[in-house]
Amino acid sequence: MNLPRSLPVTHLPAQAIAQYRDDGWCLLGRIIDDATIAAIRSEEQRFRGFEMEYDQDVPGAKTLFRSQVHPFSAIVREVVTNGPHLSMIQDLLGPDLVFTYTQFVTKFPDGDSRRSDFPWHQDHGYGGVPTADQTTVWVALDDVDERNGCVYVMPGSHRQGLLPHTKVREDSWHMEVPVAGDGIPAILKAGEAVAFTGLTLHRSLLNHTDRPRRGFFMQYATPQTRRLDGTPLWQQRYAQVVRGQLPPLVKPPRVG
Repeated sequence: MNLPRSLPVTHLPAQAIAQYRDDGWCLLGRIIDDATIAAIRSEEQRFRGFEMEYDQDVPGAKTLFRSQVHPFSAIVREVVTNGPHLSMIQDLLGPDLVFTYTQFVTKFPDGDSRRSDFPWHQDHGYGGVPTADQTTVWVALDDVDERNGCVYVMPGSHRQGLLPHTKVREDSWHMEVPVAGDGIPAILKAGEAVAFTGLTLHRSLLNHTDRPRRGFFMQYATPQTRRLDGTPLWQQRYAQVVRGQLPPLVKPPRVG
């Protein structure tokens, strides 16, 4: 499946790159056109009926997560491996890009039950990566703002390094970090995206509207990005080189 080419490949302005370096996040603008948004929305609806390998649905939760969907969806796979945003991510991470993760995040209408909020965390708090050289690209599939649960980011928090995370409660896999302050809301139109590092603290609050808030994110790393145990992210299941190349593998010297 080939993407429509109504959105040209583009690069980030110097100001956005500087903001990403200094604050740990920046806006990418519109990276998905109307036809592709409609196709991905249809896939989000389809995946609601599947229990995916990497997901653990929390009883009573008002947010649905469907992870690593790209092997099972041609349009999602085409977006993450060949979308116009990849040149922007190269501006942030360099010429060699490894795609590592996809996830649909659907926040259902919640009122005041406080079951759809997702507390402050770093993505690397879940992945166990100590460096900031992985980028999350969070794409709005609906217009998002403070009322329906947009993402909030805490500028400069990536400079704190990997922080300790604790479970929200025993019946949930959600993790959290104590944070002082409200952060900055990433208000987006459908098809627009925000990028932040794997160490940037972010959260989302409740969906006070009467419609689901649908989001979709993709993660990209460098060939050098490693977990705490030293394992390169490009070696993990479903990872794929999407721009450039990996460095040659060097075998350890023989002993004896």
